[in-house]
Amino acid sequence: MVGSREVQPPADANAPTRTFSPPGRVILGTLLIALVFVVVLEFLVIISFVGQKLWRDPELARDPLFTLPLLLWVAVAVIAAVTVLRVLTAWLQVNEKGFRLQGLCRTTIEAQWRDVGRVIAVRDIDRGATPAEMLDTADTSYDGVYLLDKRDQRMLAVSSRLFGPRAQEAVLRCAGKAGTPVDHYDALTPRELRDQVPQALTFIDRHPNLLLLGLIAFYVFHNVFTFVVWGL
Repeated sequence: MVGSREVQPPADANAPTRTFSPPGRVILGTLLIALVFVVVLEFLVIISFVGQKLWRDPELARDPLFTLPLLLWVAVAVIAAVTVLRVLTAWLQVNEKGFRLQGLCRTTIEAQWRDVGRVIAVRDIDRGATPAEMLDTADTSYDGVYLLDKRDQRMLAVSSRLFGPRAQEAVLRCAGKAGTPVDHYDALTPRELRDQVPQALTFIDRHPNLLLLGLIAFYVFHNVFTFVVWGL
């Protein structure tokens, strides 16, 4: 683990604003993943509902147990749609005065650099073998760039997979020019990062494999439950 801190002079308030959005591969990947979650993994539910024309069944919407498979599928579709909108409409604006993250289905995050306590840039976060680790990222990117407030509470995480390495570079450059402390680390484990900055990682960041197991368990349960209640 290697750490360093760099502080640079105040920024020029008239500097232009850079805007970053998800690259094309992220957009295509998000749409593909949503299709898999809503259609492919729910294929049994869809063919059972359509094949038996269950919208004509008088028990639908009357019997909670009989209606539950459909409600769960609708919930999956809504969550997938919200996630797609959050990713596809995410816009990160960065200049030497501050930053702003906005988009549909998300809370706008906006702050000036004087409100940022420090920035942590980690080149490699060793999470083990996770789906995210299988995605190729540029050699110049960081696994995580975290903006923390004066109380070390997480304000924003800039991912190279969502916005690309140029967004991370712009954040680090503007933060440094504004005089915000920037800590660089070559490699950290999630536990080491959590020990130093407890608020840097969310629960999902700390336990991606647990999330994957939960998704698998949900889809197995939903398909088995649909087969028991509706049949084929």
